[in-house]
Amino acid sequence: MNMPHQTFARFASLLAVCAFAASCDKPSSEQNAPTAATTQIAPASSPGSSEKTAAASAAPSASVAPEIPVDTTLVGTWEGRYDAKKGEVELPARVKDKVRTKDDGKMAIGAGTIKIVINKDNDLEGTAEGALGASSVRGKVEGDEVRAQFFPTNPLDKQAMFGIVSGKRKDDRIDARIRVANGDASVVREAEIVLRKKP
Repeated sequence: MNMPHQTFARFASLLAVCAFAASCDKPSSEQNAPTAATTQIAPASSPGSSEKTAAASAAPSASVAPEIPVDTTLVGTWEGRYDAKKGEVELPARVKDKVRTKDDGKMAIGAGTIKIVINKDNDLEGTAEGALGASSVRGKVEGDEVRAQFFPTNPLDKQAMFGIVSGKRKDDRIDARIRVANGDASVVREAEIVLRKKP
C-alpha cells in the first residue's frame, strides 16, 4: 500500500512527538542516573593503610599517672599499757540509769596491755591482755587517725567486753582511748593509752 508523501511526513512527525513525550515522562532519577562511562571509582587504599589509621586513632595517649608515695610512718608494731576505770554514760535529764547503778566498779578495773601491728595497706590487727580480758583489736588507719574494734577472744565469757579503740598519731606516739562495755551494757569501762612504736 503506497502512502501519500504528506501523510507519511505527518506520521513521522507524530512518532517524534510521542518519543519526546515518553522521555519526559521518565522519573528524574532515571534521567539523572550516571552512566557507567561517567561514574568514577575512588582509588583503592594501599593494603593495611586503613588498619594503621584505625589503630592510630584507637591508641590511648601515652600519659601515665604518677605514683603516689605510701606513708609508712605508722607501719610497724606498736605497744602500750592501759589502766581501765569505770566509764561515764551521759543520759538525758530526769532519766535514771537503773542498770548501771548495780555496777560496784570492781569488775574489769585495772591494768592491761595492747599490742597492734599496722601493715602497708593501713590495716590494723592486734591483741589485748589484762583487766579488760583477752581480746582482739582490728581496724584501719586513715591518715593519722586510728580506729579499731575491741572484741573478746571468748564472747561467751560473762566478763567479755566489747567496744572500740580510737586514737591519733602525735609525733612518735599514738594517743588513744579505749571504751568498752559488757554484753548487756551494765558495765562500762574506759582507759587512756599511749602506744609507742617498737624499733
